[in-house]
Amino acid sequence: MPEPMRSGGRYMPGLDGLRALAVLAVLAYHLNPGWAPGGMLGVGVFFVLSGYLITDLLAEEWRQTGRIDLRDFWMRRFRRLIPALWLLLITVILVLLVSDPGRLGSLWGDLVAAFFYVSNWWYIFHHISYFQQFGPPSPFGHLWSLAVEEQFYLLWPLLLALGLRRLSRRWMLTGILTGAILSAGAMAWIYQPGVDPSRVYYGTDTRAFALLFGAALALVWPSRHLAPALSRGRRRLLSAAGIAGLLVVLILILTSDEYGPFLYPGGMLLLSLATLAMVAAAAHPGVAFGRILGWAPLRWIGVRSYGIYLWHYPVIVLTTPLNTAGQWDGIRAGLQVAASIGLAALSWRFIEKPILRRGKSGGQVGGAAPALGSLGRLWTTLRKGGRVRVVGPARLTGAAALSAALLLIVAGSWLHAHAGANVLGWGPWRGGGTAVSVTAPVPGMGGSPPEPASVAPTSQPGGSAGTRPGTPHQGSGGTCPPPSTPGPSTSTDGSTEGADGAPSSGGGEPGTGTSPSGPSDNPRSSGDQGGNPGQDGKVGTGITVVGDSVLLDAAPYLQNLLPGIVVDGKVGRQFIQAGDVAAELERTGKLGDTVIIELGTNGPFTDRQLDDLLAQLAPRRVLAINVRVPRPWQDVVNRTLAAAAARHPDLTVIDWYRASSGKTEWFYSDGVHLTPQGSRAYAELVAAAIRPNRALSPLPSRSALDVQDFTLSVRHPASSAKRPATTDSTIKASPSVPPAPEDESPLQRGDEPGGRPSPTTIHSPH
Repeated sequence: MPEPMRSGGRYMPGLDGLRALAVLAVLAYHLNPGWAPGGMLGVGVFFVLSGYLITDLLAEEWRQTGRIDLRDFWMRRFRRLIPALWLLLITVILVLLVSDPGRLGSLWGDLVAAFFYVSNWWYIFHHISYFQQFGPPSPFGHLWSLAVEEQFYLLWPLLLALGLRRLSRRWMLTGILTGAILSAGAMAWIYQPGVDPSRVYYGTDTRAFALLFGAALALVWPSRHLAPALSRGRRRLLSAAGIAGLLVVLILILTSDEYGPFLYPGGMLLLSLATLAMVAAAAHPGVAFGRILGWAPLRWIGVRSYGIYLWHYPVIVLTTPLNTAGQWDGIRAGLQVAASIGLAALSWRFIEKPILRRGKSGGQVGGAAPALGSLGRLWTTLRKGGRVRVVGPARLTGAAALSAALLLIVAGSWLHAHAGANVLGWGPWRGGGTAVSVTAPVPGMGGSPPEPASVAPTSQPGGSAGTRPGTPHQGSGGTCPPPSTPGPSTSTDGSTEGADGAPSSGGGEPGTGTSPSGPSDNPRSSGDQGGNPGQDGKVGTGITVVGDSVLLDAAPYLQNLLPGIVVDGKVGRQFIQAGDVAAELERTGKLGDTVIIELGTNGPFTDRQLDDLLAQLAPRRVLAINVRVPRPWQDVVNRTLAAAAARHPDLTVIDWYRASSGKTEWFYSDGVHLTPQGSRAYAELVAAAIRPNRALSPLPSRSALDVQDFTLSVRHPASSAKRPATTDSTIKASPSVPPAPEDESPLQRGDEPGGRPSPTTIHSPH
C-alpha cells in the first residue's frame, strides 16, 4: 500500500483521503452489502496511487543526487510493509490453532506464498479463484495485491534508474505508456466472458498498467514542483477533473461487478484514468479538491489503510459461517468493521509507527526490534498495574481492537464447532474431471429409497460445487477449473463419458464413475434410460437435463418421478461447457425435445452465452432453473436468467431460489448442496414444471420424505406454442402412499387450513 507518512516529501492529505475511499470500497465488497458490487476496484485505485508515489520519490531522489539508492529504498519498503504483515500471519496462525487446527495444513502453501510475496502467481498456477469459492476461503487470499505491488517495488526502481540514465523524459514516458497499453491489452485479450476472471485479476502482467499509469503521472506531475499559485481557469479545470474522476470511480464501484463483460476489456482501464485525474487534482496544493479529500476522519482512515486492508479479510473470513457467505448481516458486518479498524489502529500504534519513526530518525532497523520494544514496554506497564497513556482517538480504537481480537477467537471457535471449515471437505483441483457415480433404484423394483448421487472423493475442483460434506478437508479455498477440459460427466445410464462421449471402462469401484453392475442397480438394465428419446412411452422420455453437482443431488429423485429422463451432470461444470455437452448428447441421440438447464452454481455467464445456447437448442422446449448459492454470483445468475426470459417468451425459468427460501433443512452446511429433503423438493418442483398435465410416477415409499397431495401453480408464457396458451395452469400430483407428517412436506411454504401446504409458483418473468 502507499506510504502513509511524509517520507521526506511533501505531505498530501488528499491522497490519504483517497486511500480511505479505496480501502472502504474493498471492505464493502467483502462484506457484500449489495450496493457496492464493484468495491474490489478499490485495489485498482491503490495501484495507481502506489505507482505515482513510488515513482515520485525515486525521480526526486534522482534529480537531487543523480542516483537512486536501491538499498535504502528497499529497506524503507521492508520497514513499511513486512512487520505488519508478519504480525498478521502469526496472529491468524494462532487463531486457527485455537479455533480450527485441522485447517492449517491446507494453508501452508498460501502462507509461504504470502511470506515471499508471490500469492498472486500461487493462486494462478493452482487455479484458486478469487471470486468462485465453495471451500472455506483462505484468510490470506487478499494478499495477492500486496504481491503485485512488492513485485513492482522490486523491479521498477531498477528499470527506472536505467531509463533515467539512458533515455530522455519523452522516451521514458513513451516506454512507460507503451508498457501500460500492452498490459491493459493483455487483460482484454486473455479475458473470456463467462469464464472465471481470476487469471486476469491476479496477474502482475495484466494489472501492471495501473501502476505504470501512476508512474507516468509522477514524471509529468512531480509533487514537489507543483506551485500553489494557479490561475482561476486552471484551478477550475483541475477541480472539475478531480470531481469527474471521483464520480466515474464511484459509478464503477456502485454499478460494476466482477463478472461484467465491460470490466476487463475496458472498465479497469477507465478506472485507472479516472484515478489519475483524482490524484493529479488531490496532489496539487492550489486545488481545493485535495483539501476536501483531506478531511480529518478520511485522513485518519487513510493513514491506517494498509493495516485495515491487511486485517479486514481474515476477520471477515474467520467470523462468517460458510453457509451464509455472500449474505448481508448488518450486525455481523458492523462488528467485523470495528474489529478490522481496531486491529489496524493497534498495528499502526505499536508496530508500524515505531518502526517508521526509528527509520526516519536514522536508527538501525534491526528487523522488528522497534515494534517488539514498544510491545514490551506496553506489557511491562500493564503487568505492573500502571496506566497506559493513549491520546486522541487511539483510546477508543485500542479498546475496540482488543475486544475485537477476543471476539475473533471466540467466533472462530464457534464456527469450528457448528459451521466450521473442516466440517466440509474441499479437494484441490489437480486437472481433469471428477468421476461421479449415480445409483438410483428402478421405479417399481422395491421400496428402497433413492439415495443422493454419490460423489467419489477423487481429485476435483476444490472450489466448484460438488464436494460432499464428510470428506477430508483439503485445499485453501475455491479453485477455478479450466473450461477447456470438460472431463467426464455422468448420465443416468450409469456410465461415465469423456469429453468425446465415449464411455469409460470401470468395474464399479469407487471413483470410476460406473454404477455397480446388476439388474436392480443399473437403470439402463431396465430399459428406461439411454437410446433415442421418445421411443418407449415413459413419462420422462424425451426430457434431458444438463447440470452440475446440484443436479446430481436430485438425479435419483428425478429418475423416479420421470422414468426415462436423461440426466447429464458433472461436478464443477461451467455454463460455457453447456454447448459442447448438448452437441455431444445430440450426436449420441440423448438430447430430448425438452431440455432443462441447471447451471450457474459454479459461476455466472453472460447474456450472449445464454442466447447462443438457446439458439443452439431451438426449436426444443427449454427450461432453466435459477440458483440458490450464498456466493456473490448468485444474483448475477438469477438476473441473467430473468432478463433472458423477458427476451425469449418460450423460455421458462423455474424459481428454485424462491421455492427454497428459508428452507435451511434442504441444504448441507455449505448452503448449496442438497440434503435428501432438498433433493426431493427440487426434483418435484422440476417435474411439476416439465409435465404440468401428466401424472407423475410415485416415489418409493418411506424415503426421506413421502409425497403429499399438493397443488402447483405453474406460470407458462402465453405465447408458447408447445404449452397450453394460458398464463396459469394448475396440476395435481396424486399420492400413492399415505401422507407424511406436515413438517416433512417437501414443498411446504406455510400451512393452509387443514394442514395443506400452500401453493408453490414457478415463474417465467416477462
